[in-house]
This record gives sequence, structure tokens and C-alpha cells, in this order.
Amino acid sequence: MEHFQFASHVAALCDEANIELVNAVLEPLKQAIEQEDKALNLPRQEEGTKELEQLDRTRDQAYRALQLLTELHLQADDSATQAAAQRISEVLSRYPKVIQSEYDKESGMIKNLLTDLKAPAMAAHLTKVSAAPYLDRLEKANKAFDQRYRSRLKSAIPTGTYDIKALRAATDKALQPTLAKLPELIAHYNALVEKRRTTLAHRAATTQTARDKRRAEYDALLKPAFPALEQQLGLPAGSLSFTGKTEGTGAQRHYQLAVKDQTGPDGQPRTLWVGRNKSGSLYLHQTHKPGQSGSSDPGSGTGSGNKPAGGGKPAGGGKPAGGGNKPADSGDPNIATAEA
Repeated sequence: MEHFQFASHVAALCDEANIELVNAVLEPLKQAIEQEDKALNLPRQEEGTKELEQLDRTRDQAYRALQLLTELHLQADDSATQAAAQRISEVLSRYPKVIQSEYDKESGMIKNLLTDLKAPAMAAHLTKVSAAPYLDRLEKANKAFDQRYRSRLKSAIPTGTYDIKALRAATDKALQPTLAKLPELIAHYNALVEKRRTTLAHRAATTQTARDKRRAEYDALLKPAFPALEQQLGLPAGSLSFTGKTEGTGAQRHYQLAVKDQTGPDGQPRTLWVGRNKSGSLYLHQTHKPGQSGSSDPGSGTGSGNKPAGGGKPAGGGKPAGGGNKPADSGDPNIATAEA
């Protein structure tokens, strides 16, 4: 779309300038832009899709009505009616899963089914259960669908009709003679190029800027509680730092901290996950992730299982650092996202 807009701006500038030498080579560019526009405006849904869906529902209902009629007469109290219904049921069984079939396949199956049911040998059986109106209804519904289906094929745009890469190349080629005759508009052209580059560069930088900002906000939120948690875990001051990774949202958000100068059994830097109480204090979060080095005892310097420092219970009689209570809804989220 940006390529199309770029070429369109150039053509518009040429029209506004109304330079005779430029006008002489402008028509091929306009035609190339028009072809590119057609390729960019292809319908996302085939023409008549909703109408075709309704026609398909109508014939499915007609087919189901014939099935129900047959099933009803299979329960008749006289053997002659039951026998007629059984013969019709046998013919229906030749075409399994009619309704579930793809559009065109279903059309063919119904046509063959109707041919079989209209065979001379079936006439007496159809009469016995008064099936003629049901066959007429099904045949009419199937013909209506088939006709609409074929008419849609006529208006369908074949795959490969538009090669957008080739069309853009043709537009670029048409641009060259136009630009060659635009010495007085080169400044405008260069401004368009610079604007396009700036837009693309800004778009690439925006996501990283937002990510860095969030990380800084989380870091500032967590840092004041690091000393208390380090004391609780028996770690030297300055051991904890925020890695930039979080999991969960809102009150259930947890943060990954790195433990300085410690490694896990896998040789990777040791990490642990914490949650934040309303008071601002931090508590250890036993993450569900298998092999997560942060689930080991960070004060020991070695992987010693999933127990916090202090003999298997958190310091402070089972309460998190800072004396606050762990939020009741701090469940174990299923997704961890890196914020760096």
C-alpha cells in the first residue's frame, strides 16, 4: 500500500505542476498505478457467498425432510409401508454424509440420488409414502444452488491474475521517464522519500521504546523492596536485579530477578520469580515452569530443590518479606513474556 501511495503522490505532483514535457510521459504511470490499485483492492470474500450459504441451507433442509419422512414410515404399523420406506432408506444409504460434503460434491450426490429414486422400480415405493413432493422440493433446491454456484464461477478472479510484484516493477519503470523530466520537482520527490524512510524507521523504533519504558517502570517499582528480600534470603546487598521478564497481568503479575554471582545446575545465571504485595514488599513465587533456575534456593549458591531460604519456610513465620500478605489471586499464569 505504501508503494502505491508513493507513486500516487508523484503522479499528483505532476498533475498539479502541469508541465507539458512531464504530461507527455505521465499517462503510462497513471495506467500502472491503476493496475496496481486493482490488485490491492481484490475482494476478501467471493461474490455471492452469503446467498450461496442460504441456498445450501435450503437444500440441506429439503434433504433432511426426505430423511425424516423415510424414518417416520419405517415406524408405520403396516408392513407394506415399512417395506416401501426400507427401500427408500436403502437408496439414501448409498450417499452417506450428503449434508457434510463440500458444495459441488453435495450437488452431484443429490443429482445421483434423485436419479436413483426416480427409477421405475422405485415409483410404487415413493407413492406408498407420498414422497413425490419431497423429491420435487429437494430437486428444486439443488438446481437453485447449482445455478448460483456456476454464476459465481464466472465472476471469480482466477488465482495469479494479478502479480503484485510485477505490477510494482511496472510502476517503478513508469516512474523513471516521469522523474527524468522533473528537475523542478526533485525537491518534492526527495521529501517524499525522506518522509517514507522516517516513517518506517519510527515504526521500527516505537515498539522497542515502549518496551524499554515499561522495563524502567517495573525496575523502579521493584528496587525499593530488594534490600528486604535480600536480607530474608541471606543474600549480600546488591545481589538482586530485575531481568526485564514478567509473567501474568495486574495483581497476578510476577517478575524475574537475577541473583548476582550465582548459577543454577544448568550453568546458567540463577534467577527467581517474585510477586509484589500491596504494601510494596516482595514474596517468592514458585513458578510452574520446569527447570526454572529461579525455583531453587538462591541463598545457597547451588540448586537445592524448590524451597526458599530458612529450612523450607519463608522468613517471618510463613509471610513474605516486608510483613505483607501474598494476594489471594496471585495464581500461576500460563504465559511469560520478556519485557526487554
